[in-house]
Amino acid sequence: MSYADVALKKAKGDDQVQRVGAQQNAEALLKNAQVNCQRMKIEAEKSANVMVKESEAKLKVSESQAGSMIARAEAEAEGAEALAEKRRYELEWARLDVMKKIAQNGRKFITGDAGEAILNDLVPDRS
Repeated sequence: MSYADVALKKAKGDDQVQRVGAQQNAEALLKNAQVNCQRMKIEAEKSANVMVKESEAKLKVSESQAGSMIARAEAEAEGAEALAEKRRYELEWARLDVMKKIAQNGRKFITGDAGEAILNDLVPDRS
C-alpha cells in the first residue's frame, strides 16, 4: 500500500466519522427541538386549562352575585310595596285627624280653592 492509498483510506474513514458525527448532531438537535416543543405545548395546555378554570369560577361568582342582586331587589320591591301601603294608611289617618280637628272647633268659613278642597274631602263623590 502506498502513502496515497493510506491517505485515501484515512480520508474516507474521516469522512465516515464526520458523517456519523453530523448525523448524531442532527438527531440530537431534532430530539432537543421535539422535547422543547412538547414542553411548550404542555405548558400552553396547562395555562389554557388554568384560564378556563378561572373563567368558570368567575362565571359562577358572577351568577351568584346576580342571583343575590335579584333577591335583594325583589325583597326591596316587596318592602317598598308594604311601606307604600303603610304610608297610605298613615296619611289617611292624618287626614282624618285634621278633619276631626276642623269639625271639633265649631263652624269655619273657608272660601276659595282651599275651602273647595276641604269640602271635596268631606263630601264623598256623588258619581
